[in-house]
Amino acid sequence: SSEGGSRCPNCGRSWYRNSAPTVTAAIVDGERVVVAIRAFAPKKGKADTPGGFLMPGEPPLDGLRREIREELGIEIAVSFEDFVQGVPHTYGDEGDWVLSLGFRARPLSGELEPADDVADARWVTYSELDDLDWAWPHDRELAKIALRGTSTEHVGE
Repeated sequence: SSEGGSRCPNCGRSWYRNSAPTVTAAIVDGERVVVAIRAFAPKKGKADTPGGFLMPGEPPLDGLRREIREELGIEIAVSFEDFVQGVPHTYGDEGDWVLSLGFRARPLSGELEPADDVADARWVTYSELDDLDWAWPHDRELAKIALRGTSTEHVGE
């Protein structure tokens, strides 16, 4: 069923339809945040915050650091105190459910060198966020919340 799962008639094992966990980061440096442009489907060419799927058994922060290293070539500082949002949404043509765990992070070392599934990555300011074509609205909100945490300039927006 769409809410439960299915059972193998031969061995009796059950599989459940759960949201797959993803991790993403609004990487903030002063008044700027990193935005990635997706290189592949789904949502090819649209903006998002960098991140990706966790591997089985992988702790969320380890997975986030790994994804950022793979996609952007930089090291980040992030902790569970930097957790901003957990958003369930559908992903891809099949409408598979994911649970996106969004964090605020800061760059530690390295220069942005888009690789893997990132077509482009760049630093943008708060005022530029609404002008981008976002893959998922919650990524734009993550970037806004993360930037508001560094400045009083945007309070009340």
